[in-house]
Amino acid sequence: MRECIYCGRQLEKGEQCTCAMSVAKRREREEKEKAERPKSKAEVRSEQREQKKKERERAKSDRIREKAARENARRANSYSGRVNKGAFSNVWRLFKSFIKSPIETIMNPGEMSITEIMIFVILEGFIAGLCAYSVVTGASRGSLRLLGNLLGFHGMNGYNYVVGWIISAFSGAVGGIVTFLLYTGIFYFINKWIFKQFTPYWEFSKRFVFAAIPFTIIGAIGVLLGLFSQTTFAVMLICGGAGMVILTYEILRSMWYSKSASKTMYAMMAGLLIFMLIALYIVRISAI
Repeated sequence: MRECIYCGRQLEKGEQCTCAMSVAKRREREEKEKAERPKSKAEVRSEQREQKKKERERAKSDRIREKAARENARRANSYSGRVNKGAFSNVWRLFKSFIKSPIETIMNPGEMSITEIMIFVILEGFIAGLCAYSVVTGASRGSLRLLGNLLGFHGMNGYNYVVGWIISAFSGAVGGIVTFLLYTGIFYFINKWIFKQFTPYWEFSKRFVFAAIPFTIIGAIGVLLGLFSQTTFAVMLICGGAGMVILTYEILRSMWYSKSASKTMYAMMAGLLIFMLIALYIVRISAI
């Protein structure tokens, strides 16, 4: 009797061991012998057919990718120079989602393009400009008063108010963009250089577009209805600012969840302090 050289089991004459190593070695030897023996014409033709089939499939996939690339380029060219309508619909969807569940929307806003972020920022700045004009000039005017100005019931003085509203609205939109970049830039700096988190800027900043929504809603109501006194309007705007601070804290907590609540609060206070100092310095320079 003989023994298996791998497992040592006693084997009868002509018996082959069934241990894992013996089976693996036999399979390896058979595959080697099969590869070394000359291929028949039928096997050669079969391999050639298989190779041609793979080449046709690869060429078909390349054509599909090229067609998709051309289609994407065509769509990009057709939409260049104008804002994609889908961006406005997504902004409206996110706004409604925020109204229903603000904290949940902040924690998981989903994908947002730069265009959608800028639409939010421009609209918020647009309304903020009107609010600033109303509070500073005491012109908390409703829609009927504005219509009267347009119809000339107040003469040239009425049109001066209308021009002031238009200029304030557009300057507010530009100021909204600058303010957003400054506000998010400060917290992005803290996120990157203090907390050592390297989130891309637009991914980091997209949640901050929701922070100004309470302020914007109060301002829009005041501008459209004009039913509040100057003092009441100013108090409501302060409440909107407080809501903005609370939402900023929730935004930072959702991104710095691994940090303690105390660190998040102190970082937020430091960021707000820096933002207010810069903003007040800019206002002071512009007033000179």
